[in-house]
Amino acid sequence: TVSVLYWHSQRQEGGCNINMDPKPFEIAEGQELKFESAQDGVTRIMAKVVSGHCECFGTVLEEKRVYKFPLGTKGALSCPPGKGGCVVELMYAEKPQLRPWSGEIYNPMLQALNAKRASAKASNTTGPRIIVIGETDTGKSTLCKYIINSAINDGYAITFVDGDLGQNSITVPGSISSVFMEGKQVDIEEGFTLLPPLAFFFGDFTLTAANVRKYQHLMAQTGACLKGNAEQRPQFMAGGLVVNTMGWVKELGLTAIKMIIEALEIDTIVCVGDPELSASLKSSLKSGGEVFDFQRSTATIVRSSAYRKCSRGERVGDYFRGVKTMLHPVKAVVSFNDVELVQVGSGFSSGTTTELPEFLKIKTIKPDISQILCIAAVSHAAFPEEVPHANVAGFVVILNVDMERRTLTLLLPSGSELPRRFLIISRIAVAYQDISS
Repeated sequence: TVSVLYWHSQRQEGGCNINMDPKPFEIAEGQELKFESAQDGVTRIMAKVVSGHCECFGTVLEEKRVYKFPLGTKGALSCPPGKGGCVVELMYAEKPQLRPWSGEIYNPMLQALNAKRASAKASNTTGPRIIVIGETDTGKSTLCKYIINSAINDGYAITFVDGDLGQNSITVPGSISSVFMEGKQVDIEEGFTLLPPLAFFFGDFTLTAANVRKYQHLMAQTGACLKGNAEQRPQFMAGGLVVNTMGWVKELGLTAIKMIIEALEIDTIVCVGDPELSASLKSSLKSGGEVFDFQRSTATIVRSSAYRKCSRGERVGDYFRGVKTMLHPVKAVVSFNDVELVQVGSGFSSGTTTELPEFLKIKTIKPDISQILCIAAVSHAAFPEEVPHANVAGFVVILNVDMERRTLTLLLPSGSELPRRFLIISRIAVAYQDISS
């Protein structure tokens, strides 16, 4: 059972305060202004277009509007050739650098993909189904944004799937999430945070021999849902999809890439920095599949493992509090009798009459204090045997377990009641400061 209804925070527009003098930059046509955030987990870069045409990964910025970027942003403001140049003001950015526009190298690929979409639309068939692969810090997320925005600019609807368990850009770490993009480019401030996603909960951000088949199963469930969406909303058929992946491209990471190619019927590989990898995967594509190889940019910023760990916590905070638009999570106290905590996989006995593979067997577990500050997902399942297959309504954090009163205190994204009974418990814990106001 799969529902596309998503339980999400109510939203209220919030502003941003500028408390330092901005630094102006003139960007000539065919140039970009590369910048990065401080790795302090606090500072957010702000930018304003004073005049002219300015883009960020293909998203056109409005003049006079102040943009507040997410924590940890690494990006560039650009003016493509023929657009006349622009003047921007930048605040709180580290190492800003003017250089030739790097996005030009993607134009032949983007034009080829849009030609495929046009052909698919004319023949009422499926458009390009793209996977973006490469090691950590090679610019995969940037490429995904270029591909999405190019499709939107040409009038197509496109699905974005984030299969990166550790750095998921749509919901929270440990999930496989998708959003349906139509009519609007990627928001450079909010990213995908405010869009209603289709999400499945893996419950960990590390692949192991014991859980990799669960990843395969959830990706297959994702594929089935996306196929159903395209049948109900045919505008998403010609637009196709693009998948972001983890930066692990060897061993189980490579296995996961092959699983995605099969589950989502990928026909186009976009590879950054590893032509041998793409060559080895080309045989996995359908007949007529295509490969685009790009060199790793010398300007790509390498993030430390400590920074990545910190950014996972920030991503959870963004899910509950918002990035620029302020969200309003609530605390709710629920009785042990009103919820059922479950885990999926690891050889559990299912406790049902339906026989499941080991990696999908479920176990009902009792609440205990070890679950405090763990992320849990609210399953759309109506019955226990549906939990391994169902998508989730949203995510909560367990703030307290009161064994005496037999209650759980939960941080909910909105409302005061859980939409469903089953909570999928994960091994992912957060720091309190990541979710506190």
